[in-house]
Amino acid sequence: MRDTMRNLSAGRQREKMSRGSITLFVSLLLLVLLGLILAGLKSMRQAAARATVASALEQGLYSVFAQYDRELFEDYGLLFLDGGYGASGLRLDEVLRETETWSEYILDPTKNNLTGGGNLLSIRLNRENCSMTGYVLATDQENTAFRRQVCEQMKLQAGAELLKKMSEGVFQNGEKAEELERQAGTYRTENAQAYYDRDVAEGLCRPVPSAEQSGDGAEEASAEEIAEGFGGNVVPVWENPLLSYQLLRGRGLLKLVFGEGESGLSRKSVSAGELLSGREHSLGMGMTPSEWEGPMEKILIQEFLIEDFPCFSDKDQQKPLAYQAEYAIGGRRNDRDNLKVVLSKMQVLRAASNMAFLMTDPDKRAQADLLAAGISAGLLNPELAPVLAFAIRVAWAYGESILDLQVLTRGGKVPLVKTAESWQLSIENLGRFTSAADGERKSSAAGLEYRDYLRILLLGEGTKKLTERIMDLTELNIRTHEGKENFHLDHCIDAVSVEIGASVGTNTYTAERSYGYDM
Repeated sequence: MRDTMRNLSAGRQREKMSRGSITLFVSLLLLVLLGLILAGLKSMRQAAARATVASALEQGLYSVFAQYDRELFEDYGLLFLDGGYGASGLRLDEVLRETETWSEYILDPTKNNLTGGGNLLSIRLNRENCSMTGYVLATDQENTAFRRQVCEQMKLQAGAELLKKMSEGVFQNGEKAEELERQAGTYRTENAQAYYDRDVAEGLCRPVPSAEQSGDGAEEASAEEIAEGFGGNVVPVWENPLLSYQLLRGRGLLKLVFGEGESGLSRKSVSAGELLSGREHSLGMGMTPSEWEGPMEKILIQEFLIEDFPCFSDKDQQKPLAYQAEYAIGGRRNDRDNLKVVLSKMQVLRAASNMAFLMTDPDKRAQADLLAAGISAGLLNPELAPVLAFAIRVAWAYGESILDLQVLTRGGKVPLVKTAESWQLSIENLGRFTSAADGERKSSAAGLEYRDYLRILLLGEGTKKLTERIMDLTELNIRTHEGKENFHLDHCIDAVSVEIGASVGTNTYTAERSYGYDM
């Protein structure tokens, strides 16, 4: 009996010991699990903190870059952050302050939240660790960011197919214009006799008699008799086209093209200090601006100018300069000089084209030879006819080019290559150009208009210079808006890189992000 009781007692003790060991094991196991859970929570909190800091920085940058300059976007479709914030200097501190302000809404969920919103992962911004590590301005590395945005805007606006057709047409006209100028450059005064001999060989005029053929009585013959021998008539001195040509050249191009309307031309001007190209630029740091990676950069920039900036054919422009496309070509600081530069270049192009036509058209060649014969006969020096014939063609091409400019500036069209149908100035009116111009002038439906000739001239301008002058105009025009008097393109930010720090307890986390309008 005693043994039985002893055995029962031992069994109970063993059972208690067994139960205690299980409790201890479970407790130890729970302790390990709790440590794992706490470690996991800490790891999750750290990961969440890192993600929160990164998200907060991105939120701040997105919010800052959403404050792009509205006037610049509405007028030209360009996205830049005005780093001047209305002041005359670049305010990077304000960019950082805005970034921090908008980041706090992620870093501190209770910010401006009346119902609280805090949680275990709430962290607070450590402003001391917020800094800008790099930024790109519109003017950095020869205006790379500005050029890229212009190209992107024009491609988006016009479409790839339209741009391709447009560029093909512009380049074709440009190549044709270059060929006309090269061809006209081959026609020289020293070859006048050869040109005359060619016309004689083709039966367009009679050969010039030598002194021996003229005989001793040549000086006693009347001018009418000598001219009759050449099949022409004497031209009165006051209608001599060569004298008229000299008088025309002395009047000035603007007076020839506009006549009495010259006084109505714009006299607006700007000072060198008002232009971006006239001062030192602010410089970015630590970042390389993204470049335009597509084709046709120059054509896109050229079309941006033509489409978004006024030229002479656009009336009543309330801009600092009225003839802005002309400024991109002329580079002068007043409208009259810029218009004169452009019209001078157009006149050279038109005169070259006209000269090429006069030298190849049989009918016009015969008319010039006949008139030269009449003038040389009137001077009792028929051997001057070859030189006079060439000089008449030069004067004729010049007079026709002035008519061309009059047509273009009045909204008409002039073909790049003339035909007999599109020719305006008759040889009979060459000596009295001024009085006969109104009756001779006409527009050609199939020709090019003033803007088309601007496009041809712009092909001769370098991309760098063209971009600089467009930026001058952009800055001038934006400053006309209320509150934008201190606008500077070299203060406009295209991209920034910011590093920010935040702390949770004793742990500090940092994040660095780059953001810009090219991303």
